[in-house]
Amino acid sequence: MRKTTILLATALLCACHGGSQFQSDGGIMELASHITVQETPHSCFVKIANPWKKGTLLHTYTFTDSLPTDYKFNRNVNTVHVPLKRVVVMTNSLAHLMVELGVEHCIAGVCEPEYISDTLIRARLADGTIVDCGNSMYPTIEKIMELHPDAIMVSPFEQTGYGQLEKLGIPLLECADYMETSPLARAEWIRFYGRLFGAAACADSLYNKVSSDYNNLKEVASRTVMRPKVMLDTRSGSAWYVAGGGSTIGRMIADANAEYVFADNNDSGSVPLSFETVFERARDADVWLLKNSSSVPLTYSLLESDFKSYATFKPFKERNIWVCNVNEVPYFELSSFHPEMLLGEFISIFHPEMSSGRYFYHPLDE
Repeated sequence: MRKTTILLATALLCACHGGSQFQSDGGIMELASHITVQETPHSCFVKIANPWKKGTLLHTYTFTDSLPTDYKFNRNVNTVHVPLKRVVVMTNSLAHLMVELGVEHCIAGVCEPEYISDTLIRARLADGTIVDCGNSMYPTIEKIMELHPDAIMVSPFEQTGYGQLEKLGIPLLECADYMETSPLARAEWIRFYGRLFGAAACADSLYNKVSSDYNNLKEVASRTVMRPKVMLDTRSGSAWYVAGGGSTIGRMIADANAEYVFADNNDSGSVPLSFETVFERARDADVWLLKNSSSVPLTYSLLESDFKSYATFKPFKERNIWVCNVNEVPYFELSSFHPEMLLGEFISIFHPEMSSGRYFYHPLDE
């Protein structure tokens, strides 16, 4: 129901779709740290920072609506004609955002459609309007070439190139939004993506609504009295990968007026720790949040059978573990650009007196 409500709200917001390609004359990004966007009436100048090497750039682009019709892309110059009409999208969160912006008709191909739950995209996959281009790390080059896309939307990874994709003469647009460490900084990339598809006004309206809702929820949470201690996830092999306190999730827990047990760790990514280190910090936590992707519903008994020492943590003993099965709900599709949804859910879990319903997480079954 909450997903439906959000999509209906987006449709109302995006009734303004159309109009001029660009909406301002100046910089438009205020919170994002990995992208700057300088806008003029007919062009958009973009710099994408290298998240792994401070002070360097991944890419610079010029997006313009005034290129000659016979222009041929030169990857050394990176001038791209917009609005984009046909793109290959390699991230499911961006594909879903394009539906919200009303530009799903611009999706020519996607990678790993098995992770896409959006019904409109799945219908287009079924009728062949959208093509399955394979694995995002090893896409099917022949299919991409046959689509003749205006651009390929890729996710950058440290010290990883794009192989044959770089030789196609097709613009590769590096979508580094996932490297932002603030929930609203990541959501602000909505404004950039909207400008690529001629949906600037719609994108700005959507982001402004997300930002307003998020900040209102944060303000409400700040008035709660209790600040429960929160732990995350489970072991993977011999290590327990915990989110750093400087991560998006770490910051969101703080915005929900709770205490993340690793809040003093300033890392923005995952940190591998020993069980002993996690136990020392988290054994007296009040709430335990975890995600899984199993086809079998996770229970307390299954959790304990996987690793007996899980039962020694306070949230296990007091039955206050919450699980999100990412195979059943579109967590990654929605939470990236709708942090207000996840923040609202965290608030309802951490402060039950303020419960307003949940979409992603549910109490772990016995």
